[in-house]
Amino acid sequence: MNANIQDVIAAFVDGEPVTADELRAALALDEGREYLVDLLVLRGLVRPAGGAELAPASGPADAGVTARASSRSVSRLFWSAAAAALVAISTLAGFAAGRMTGSDVAPATPTVTVQAAPPPAFAIDAPAPTRVIELKHGKDWNERSGGN
Repeated sequence: MNANIQDVIAAFVDGEPVTADELRAALALDEGREYLVDLLVLRGLVRPAGGAELAPASGPADAGVTARASSRSVSRLFWSAAAAALVAISTLAGFAAGRMTGSDVAPATPTVTVQAAPPPAFAIDAPAPTRVIELKHGKDWNERSGGN
């Protein structure tokens, strides 16, 4: 295989700038595609076909990946904290606005129009009781005022 093809693929895997035509020409060959898969397996970015796991290499390429992942997690943490702060500030501002305006505003009195209901077409009598329960004041119940 051509050393130039290996250099182009290795540069691509390492995150270095590569032109699209060079990469296309390198991956057009079967050897180029196999070399790309081998590099990815060696760097721990792809699991080998057997399912065995390789320990990821700790080279300069991995330091860049770790730095990007770390900056992403810091960015997510920042935006999550900013969203939580925005919700808290909005809630407190709404509460304060309601407290300031709530005592000054008199409740609206609704206008009620009462119309007489037409008399029922037929009268319904209550059924006769089957059992009468008598309760005596002081024995069965006590009347209290106030409290619960």
